[in-house]
Amino acid sequence: MKQRPLLVCVSGPDGAGKSSLVGRMTTDLREHGYAVAAQYCYGCVVCRRLPQRIRSRFPASPGRPRSIASGIGLWAGRLHGWVDAAELVAGLAQATVRARLTSRGRPTAVVTDRGPLDALVKFDPEPGSRLAAAFARLARTYKVTLLLDAEPEVLAERDGVYALGPLAKCRDRYRNWAVRLPYVRRVDAAASADAVAAEALGCLPELRPAPATAPGPPPGGGPHVVISTFDDLRNPHYHGGGALLVDKVARRLAEDHRVTVVTVASRGGTETRDGVRYHRLPLGWAGPRLGQLLYHAVLPFTARRLPHDVWLESFTPPFSTGFLPLFARGPVVGLAQSLSGAAMTRRYHLPFSLVERYGLRFYEDVVVLNEADAATVRRHAPEAATHVIHNGVDPPPAAPRRAGEGEYIAFLGRIDVRPKGLDLLLAAHAADPPSLPLLLAGGGTRGQEAELTALIAAAGADARWVGEVSGVGKQRFLEDCAFLVLPSRSESFGLVALEAMSHGKPVVHFDLPTLRWMDGGGNVTVPAFDVEALGRRLRALTADEETRRRLGHLAHRAARWLSWDRTTGQYRSLVQELLDRPAAAGRATATPQEAAERKEAGSWQPIR
Repeated sequence: MKQRPLLVCVSGPDGAGKSSLVGRMTTDLREHGYAVAAQYCYGCVVCRRLPQRIRSRFPASPGRPRSIASGIGLWAGRLHGWVDAAELVAGLAQATVRARLTSRGRPTAVVTDRGPLDALVKFDPEPGSRLAAAFARLARTYKVTLLLDAEPEVLAERDGVYALGPLAKCRDRYRNWAVRLPYVRRVDAAASADAVAAEALGCLPELRPAPATAPGPPPGGGPHVVISTFDDLRNPHYHGGGALLVDKVARRLAEDHRVTVVTVASRGGTETRDGVRYHRLPLGWAGPRLGQLLYHAVLPFTARRLPHDVWLESFTPPFSTGFLPLFARGPVVGLAQSLSGAAMTRRYHLPFSLVERYGLRFYEDVVVLNEADAATVRRHAPEAATHVIHNGVDPPPAAPRRAGEGEYIAFLGRIDVRPKGLDLLLAAHAADPPSLPLLLAGGGTRGQEAELTALIAAAGADARWVGEVSGVGKQRFLEDCAFLVLPSRSESFGLVALEAMSHGKPVVHFDLPTLRWMDGGGNVTVPAFDVEALGRRLRALTADEETRRRLGHLAHRAARWLSWDRTTGQYRSLVQELLDRPAAAGRATATPQEAAERKEAGSWQPIR
């Protein structure tokens, strides 16, 4: 995989000295051994190629009123903004090709005169609009955006065209948009040319990127364990229960082994945190869906090149399996945190489930979160050893503070209306409203959140979406609820249910085979997708505080048993077994110790 070029953008108002700094940085980077291409990235074909009498109606210059094509409120302005964004992408691609053609083995860099920040100032779209999001995504492709900033008097003296007032307003717009974009560094443009160049060069996080070679194992001795996962705690799209599990397991394994986590980010690179090395594939720019497909395509090459003794592969939609046993040099354990093939087939009408079933046959060991998924794996891959290892939770307090007590009914999870059953929940709550309001917490894409907002308004229920909660806010949200509702149409485990149980809160959920690990642990089941029955359960549990308190204590007791220490310990035992196993040995059944652990992990008696 070729090393990505070092992308640097020089932005700022007229008179800040952008072009001069671009020329100086190009020279300095070449002295540091880079093959450099400079690119002017401001103004589209509309602004550059039309006759002057027409072209003058399009740009929004300081001191001039907005024209028909610079005002985002009009369709012409929005179209103009998208044309500008497309030409920015094309300009970056052209400069990258030029730099690589002249690199001759050297690292490459692209320095652009203006960029996404200047476009946002030019068009000034609504912060939450699609055009603003597009320019923000382009800004994330840069290693750094240098904002040349100076007092309006300095800008006016240097520019000699625009008056002081318009330049001051333009400078304010640059500052306002700069705080909304990543990787923006302000540079004092009022200093001397040498000082500005030195400060700009010091803003670059690295002057020479690492060679484009496969990542080697971390330093030190001992076996090397690799965990691959598309989801990560820093992933802006998901960062769900699967990411938390990988984080906990990686840190526990790092106590005895060298551990590398292969994941995805907007930019490639490596870092070490809590004794774990993270190798990030630069695929985050593609978003959640296309990014997952690219991740499936790239991961086999990474597995082939990255030395390892054991590889833990967290299955990723839409295929789940990545066929890594065909490419990895060591044993591969499939982490089936979600067998998503069937759900993806129903959603997109493509044979993802067939790919999933075929891929499972190549794994000798598969970890699942529940007995229902274990049965699925045994049916499609009878030669594989299945290991049922539940998720865990941080140690709860010795006694719940408010078992079954609270001011509202809670939902907590990703805002994805149909898979999470939010339409069913709102319909059940609105039909005959209980005495407690419904609060929904979580985040999703802009479209998903807009769909939920419209659904709440249409249902007319006493319900409110409170946005995403995390850390102390998440803990307080669970502590103050009377009970949690998990109305999902499908779940692999439901980690949020275990978190609510640790706070002594009952959990109401549809009777899904994958959620039967909760049976007898303070849960209340409802026939699958029966909206009327769900509404009756909500009203009955809301009115019966004594039952909620009793179920809350049962839930708390069950959560104390399912700790992260126990879960990560089981993963450590499995990894050690694989390291001790002869390379040619395979098995289709679990060891006696695993069978005993599986029996110990049996369900509680159900409450119907």
